[in-house]
Amino acid sequence: MSTIDNETFAGLIKEYSLNMYRLSYGILRSGTDAEDAVSEAILKAYENLKTLKKPESFKAWIMQITANEARRIYRRSRKEFAAEQTKGLEPAFWDNHHELWDVVIKLRESYREVIILYFYEQMSIKEISKVLHIAEGTVKSRLSRGKKLLKEML
Repeated sequence: MSTIDNETFAGLIKEYSLNMYRLSYGILRSGTDAEDAVSEAILKAYENLKTLKKPESFKAWIMQITANEARRIYRRSRKEFAAEQTKGLEPAFWDNHHELWDVVIKLRESYREVIILYFYEQMSIKEISKVLHIAEGTVKSRLSRGKKLLKEML
């Protein structure tokens, strides 16, 4: 059972909300849908807070919920998405690497997720494996292929 109280939960959500948004935007490529995914993830996390066994693994736990929610929204409205819709959309955050972000966002979803979690969220291979429910070897190969594609695109 989790020892995280409501105040601590709110503080952790505030701390990781940008990370959650970046991941969901990377999956959905839509600011509005990314915000919806984050909102749904926060609600699900709050409702299931008692299932969090280790408070120190909160980030991986909340990112997993966020990825699941973003994928759920993506599957539900997959037919509505077209590459043209992403033009002109900008993430709600900016950093010194927004040109790189523009290239990352063009990667296939499987590579994009791993690249975002590894480089932007600084998660370990093991954490990414848990968040995405894939083997560590799969994470490593997607990371390697994703980096190779990024080099080619740049």
